[in-house]
Parts: sequence; C-alpha cells; structure tokens
Amino acid sequence: MAEALTGRLITAIYSDRVRRVGALLRQGASPSAPDAGGETPLYLAAVSGKTDIVRLLLEAGATPDAESRGEGTAGLPLCAAACWDHSGVVHELLAHGADPDRREDDGTSHTPLMWAATGGHQRTAELLLEAHADPDAGCGGRTPLMAAAERGSIAVVRALLRHGADPHRTDEQGRTAWDTARERCGNDIEGELRERAGVAQDARYEVRRSARAEGTELVELTVSSPDGTGGATWQGETGHALIAALLRENMQG
Repeated sequence: MAEALTGRLITAIYSDRVRRVGALLRQGASPSAPDAGGETPLYLAAVSGKTDIVRLLLEAGATPDAESRGEGTAGLPLCAAACWDHSGVVHELLAHGADPDRREDDGTSHTPLMWAATGGHQRTAELLLEAHADPDAGCGGRTPLMAAAERGSIAVVRALLRHGADPHRTDEQGRTAWDTARERCGNDIEGELRERAGVAQDARYEVRRSARAEGTELVELTVSSPDGTGGATWQGETGHALIAALLRENMQG
C-alpha cells in the first residue's frame, strides 16, 4: 500500500496536481519516501520549481536535507532549487530548516550558494546569504565569488561582498576572483558560449541579449538539433569590467 501511494504521489508531482498531492498525503503517502528508482518527492518538486507542492510536502514532514538518489534526479532539494533559480522553493526550504551550507554528493560537491553564484541568480543568492550561508564555501578551490566573477554577474558579486565574501582568496592556480574577471574583460561572450556549447556546423542556434539593471547584458545561446527538436541553453553576462573594478577596490580597502 505504501509503495503504491509513493508511486501515485510521484506521478501527481510530475503532473503538478497540487490538490491531488494534498489528498495523497492525507491518505498516508510518505512525503519523504523515495520511489523504487531512488527519486524523492521533495527533490522532484524542488527541481521543477513547484513551490506549492514543496510547501505541502514540508508541512507533511518531508526532510528538507534528504538527498535524492534517483537517476537524473540525484542531489539535495535546496541545491536543485538554487541551481534553477526557483527562489520561492528556496524560501520554503530555508523556512523549514534546510541547511544553506549543506553540500551535495554526501558533502563532497557544491553548496546551494555555489550553484546560485554559478548561474548568476541574484535573488536566490540573496536568500541564501540572508540565511547565513557561508559566502566563501566553494568547491575544488573555487569560491562563489570566483564563480560569479567568471560568469560576469556583477549583481551576485555585489551581494557576496555585502555579506562578507573574501576577495583575497585564491584558487588552485593562485588566481583571485579579480584575476578571473580582469582576464575576461572585453571577451566575446557569444563566441565563448558557442564554443562551450560545441555548436556544430549544421546546428540551429539563437542568441538573445537582454539588458541588466547594472548596465550589463545577459547573453543566452540556445542550440537546437538540425531538425529543430530539443534544445539546450548556455548563458553568460558582460559585467567583467565592473566586477574587476569593484574587486580591486575591495582588495585595496
């Protein structure tokens, strides 16, 4: 019976059926139990940005820091939400006790803040920092400040510095976030995204540019297969010069 309820709950979450999720929880479906593939209800709802369902699961007792082991859906709910900038989900998880510094892969990989900084997600980064996430907790020698500087996200860099991120920290090559930003000043972001995406000669792709409040741009490259199906998006920002100046000022202050 419990296994059947778990399967129905997972199906309802996939379908974004909020009332159905609530009914299944009232019938006794576990808000935390993974299905046969290791996929947990909370992770699935978090990575999909389903804030109302996340709230229902947490109120029913779902463990906010339980790591999902499902194939393709492995990780922590808070990291998943931070990676995709689902700020409403991030808020709910933090309000229900999720650890803002807990790392994925059994403590060996990214923190939620590292995911937010890498993606240039200002609002999510702010929520995590306000919840006292460690602004310098990185991975493999890289800090969130370095990740935001590499992306060119001046808004995230400013948020990290406001919350005490150390601009003097160095990576395994001895480079600071300032070094990274300075080296990328004036780079062709669109060309870099095409290279990262491995755009084939016959691939179809679209480039969109949108203005940021700071006077910078968000550059998005979306690549589709030759027949127009499928698609993946790569992003970068053009705030490297502003970031280099800001970090230099903070390092000298």
